[in-house]
Amino acid sequence: MGVYQASVDFEPVIWARLIQAPKAPIAPEAARYLLSIDFSEADHARMRELMDKSGDGALMPDEKAELDGYVNIANVLSVMHSQARVALRKSGFEPLRATRNT
Repeated sequence: MGVYQASVDFEPVIWARLIQAPKAPIAPEAARYLLSIDFSEADHARMRELMDKSGDGALMPDEKAELDGYVNIANVLSVMHSQARVALRKSGFEPLRATRNT
């Protein structure tokens, strides 16, 4: 029997499937909490730095892995936020708009 080595690229796909098929409606309080989860300004700065280096073709392998991690997490976060906004609208609430300055 061989050992299965999972790729990190599969993780956001698995998370997206889990998040897109909720077993119960998301409560408004939980939806608001999910919408409050976001990257810090330091993380945004680091992502910009990594994307700039990537555009210049200057990423080291560990930096590429870091950038891939940010992208994967951002994709999962996007799905979570989308589901939270839908849940709030279904509950009769309007989701708050992000006020972060980037």
